[in-house]
Amino acid sequence: MMKEDFTATTDRIQLEPQDLYAIDQLAQKTRQPTEKVKRIYADVILRLRSGARIQSFLTLLTSKKVSEILRKTGKPGA
Repeated sequence: MMKEDFTATTDRIQLEPQDLYAIDQLAQKTRQPTEKVKRIYADVILRLRSGARIQSFLTLLTSKKVSEILRKTGKPGA
């Protein structure tokens, strides 16, 4: 299985206010640096937006996926 790369910059995607709020909440909850969470979040939402017909729940779905990724990747602040 190929390891996912979450080092993409957020320059290629426009984050909405609800996305920025979700990033801040995830960073606090997981005790991870905001920039790390933002990079992962931007990558995940970019992937989800490209295939989504209904955009209403993307923030929720993205937050859940990012939380899972951060939980799997280990220590806070890493």
